[in-house]
Amino acid sequence: MVNDPRQTAREHLRPDEQLYWAGTSDPGKLFGPRDGFLVPFSLIWTGFVVSSLIGIPRSAGVGPELVIPVALTLVGLHLVFGRFLVKAHRKRTTVYAVTSRRAMIITPRGLREVPIGRTDRTITWSGGRRHCSVEWNAGDPRGAAALLGGAAVTRIYANTGLDGFFGPQLFAFWDVRDGDELVRALDRVAG
Repeated sequence: MVNDPRQTAREHLRPDEQLYWAGTSDPGKLFGPRDGFLVPFSLIWTGFVVSSLIGIPRSAGVGPELVIPVALTLVGLHLVFGRFLVKAHRKRTTVYAVTSRRAMIITPRGLREVPIGRTDRTITWSGGRRHCSVEWNAGDPRGAAALLGGAAVTRIYANTGLDGFFGPQLFAFWDVRDGDELVRALDRVAG
């Protein structure tokens, strides 16, 4: 769990950098626009797979015919419940920061960064301007990512708890509560 985002960000500053903003994602915001599709889909998927499991005769015993339905049931359970646990964990352990030179995403697994001069970003606000999200353009996909849909697939699952399973995570600050301060810091270094 992140105690002080500013202190966490300061630990990653370079000698010639100034910290303009540090914050976290709102841990209370677990649902987003993409859940309008994902929630019903995951319930239908899991219901279908579980009903197929029930249909397998018990007299057949445990054999290879159970492997696929059990695996698909586990996928369904992750779609219904697990992805929210993943998303909640990320929100508790991720720090976002804007410095004089870069934007940073700091997690227990490491640091990701982009140069702050990049202006290929999109800022979106939730209804009532309660939460702000900033996404930097992922660029053109290469290799297998391009074959499998690349940035489009990455964007579909972004900020759902499924992101990262089907390709790299977008570089984005999700569901920031003090969005006005974040946008001010981005504007300050951009121009």
